[in-house]
Amino acid sequence: MEKKDTAAMEERLAEMGRRLATLKAQLEAAEGEVKAELEKRIDAASAGQEEQRRRLQRLKDAGLDRWDALKDEAGQGWEELEKSLQDLAAKLKKKPSKR
Repeated sequence: MEKKDTAAMEERLAEMGRRLATLKAQLEAAEGEVKAELEKRIDAASAGQEEQRRRLQRLKDAGLDRWDALKDEAGQGWEELEKSLQDLAAKLKKKPSKR
């Protein structure tokens, strides 16, 4: 695994962290059941981000010989996390109704 690959993945994790922080700030406007549900989803996305962080560390530890075997697993995780963040952002933009 090349250093530029790990640097790009670390930057992607940092960007997702910033997006999660923004979503958490937007969540303050929600209330009731809607807020509780969105909090659960944000927590799940945070857990997904942490899992990606662990996968990246495994990739770093494995080196080039295992890179091909692990990159597909990591790629799928990135896609799932990205979709989760996009879904959350869309729900928060709808300005949940107050209950």
